[in-house]
Amino acid sequence: MSFSFENVRKIYRTGEVEVPALNDVSIACGKGEIIVILGPSGSGKSTFLNVAGGIDRADGGQVTVQGENLHEMNDRQLTLFRRKHAGFIFQSYNLISALTVRENVETGADISDHPLSPDEILDKVGMSEHQHKFPHQLSGGEQQRTAIARAIAKNPSILFCDEPTGALDEETGKKILSLIQEINRMYGTTILMITHNPGIADMAHTVMKMKSGKIIETVKNEAPIPAEQVKWV
Repeated sequence: MSFSFENVRKIYRTGEVEVPALNDVSIACGKGEIIVILGPSGSGKSTFLNVAGGIDRADGGQVTVQGENLHEMNDRQLTLFRRKHAGFIFQSYNLISALTVRENVETGADISDHPLSPDEILDKVGMSEHQHKFPHQLSGGEQQRTAIARAIAKNPSILFCDEPTGALDEETGKKILSLIQEINRMYGTTILMITHNPGIADMAHTVMKMKSGKIIETVKNEAPIPAEQVKWV
């Protein structure tokens, strides 16, 4: 799935104070890419991801995803857009504690019109043997793999990843990145990932650097490296 921002603005207000989280951002990315967004805390990365994913609304400009203008959608249309096109992976996993691994994955498949097989996805993420466990019985890496499986089971066009390795050690983090890279290759899923780790940029097709709500640099990587070779910073 391709997406573009044209002069997108997002302002947060606290009393009389206005903080521009996105300041006239314009960018276009192609289908099937891994896009990594780098920047310090407060640079606008999470706001960019939330606006692109239809979780939050821009205050101005146009957000176009697969030819659809998110800025013109009402709440119901945004919900349908997220259900049809978007998968989300968060640093905090957000698994349903009362459901098993398999049941968590099935919640993703159940809301899709064209889901992937839970059995196929559980096998792909290496969680088949743990499918009857509950989240509290899993390690951090296993919980993150379950969260990825849930997001992928709905067969999304674009996968939004918010610091997916932020709470993981290097070995586990690289395994998660390898899985994300494999999903991109196998299913052609567009990946939009935000991170503080500049080493992760080397596995991306496109790297965007943000500062103070603006994209200050965009770099095309002609030779992305395997995730296993990422420098852990």
